[in-house]
Amino acid sequence: MSASVASNAASVRPVPDLGKLPGETLITRRQLSEISSFALITLKVWAKNGRGPRITVVEGRPRYRVRDVREWMGAA
Repeated sequence: MSASVASNAASVRPVPDLGKLPGETLITRRQLSEISSFALITLKVWAKNGRGPRITVVEGRPRYRVRDVREWMGAA
């Protein structure tokens, strides 16, 4: 395996399993994108327009509580 492939493989993070995470766990927009299969830009536009799961801002960055994502995905 080449060095570039090895470094890319090391940077791949597993997609969180919403069923196993506590409801208060916060996930990033990128993680929500991976879970929901919606593009990052779609989630950004929805947030601007008040759509999608409720956002919790932590240190100026959007985060999503797992319980809010579960509720949103169940209602979709």
